[in-house]
Amino acid sequence: MKNRLNIIAEIAQGFEGNFEQSKLLIKAAAKAGADGVKFQLVYADELATTDYQYYSLFKELEMEEAQWKLLKYYASSLGTQLIVDVFGEKSLATAENIGIDTIKVHGTDITNLGLLEAISSSSIEKVILGVGGAYWGEIEKAIQILKNKNLVLLCGFQGYPTKTADNHIGRMNVIKEKVNSIHSSFQMGFADHPGEEKFASTICLVALGAGAEVIEKHLTLGKVMELEDFESALNPDEFQEFVTQLKTGKHAFGRYIEEEDFGMSEAEKTYRKNVRRDVVAQKEITQGETLNTKNVTLKRTAKMETIKRLELVLGKIVKNTIQKNQPILTKDIN
Repeated sequence: MKNRLNIIAEIAQGFEGNFEQSKLLIKAAAKAGADGVKFQLVYADELATTDYQYYSLFKELEMEEAQWKLLKYYASSLGTQLIVDVFGEKSLATAENIGIDTIKVHGTDITNLGLLEAISSSSIEKVILGVGGAYWGEIEKAIQILKNKNLVLLCGFQGYPTKTADNHIGRMNVIKEKVNSIHSSFQMGFADHPGEEKFASTICLVALGAGAEVIEKHLTLGKVMELEDFESALNPDEFQEFVTQLKTGKHAFGRYIEEEDFGMSEAEKTYRKNVRRDVVAQKEITQGETLNTKNVTLKRTAKMETIKRLELVLGKIVKNTIQKNQPILTKDIN
């Protein structure tokens, strides 16, 4: 997935433990153009004790392993990838058993060292590591444990809503620089939870400019239904437009190449050729004079096959007298 945008439709708990509802969400994500669709694979006892106020809610989210396997195949049949959050060794084992390639470690578990070690020893190939709310020392420790995995470091957090300034996207550059020295295979990502949906694309496009290659965005079947985690979600049609805008932004961002021309397009090379002016004499230059910035300049002329790069003539000696505004041609210089 290097050098391409990967958009994940975040369902979180929005499937509400309902298998058919889960299929509808996967279908909506695939139709909207999402590359992946992510659910929280929940077993209540991994998340909370029985006296916790939302324990019963977590219990309602539980589904059978066979159902998760069917959902994985269903997602694949629609051209998208099923990704799951895991919260303990049981959900990790389920993810392995059904052949999940990519899992997410929620920000709540970035210091859950036992779980991280179990993931490190697992067959899972790729890990999305939620780093929202985490200090650098915690991130570094998690990366060291997961150094044998392909990683996505996912910035962003759910603030119900998250205020625009609180996204702190600029930290991505700092994190990326630090991680470069300790892990060889990672990407930066951003999870979007805006306070105002009209800025959803804007904020994610800023993240792309900061180096994000993976974008996670909540999807719901309809905000009016108020399914779990609907607060920062998009309806399917809105999500499709969101995907279009992000892919357009990624296309405009392009790819930097460490070459003299940065890998610029043929269109830009044509622009360069068309806008560059010709080297001409600022004043009469007599035979034997040395060309310098005092006696030559750049102007547009009607001549063809002219010299357009000033550095190619500076310091050269002219063979014959050149009149003011006359282009300097190759035949005129030594």
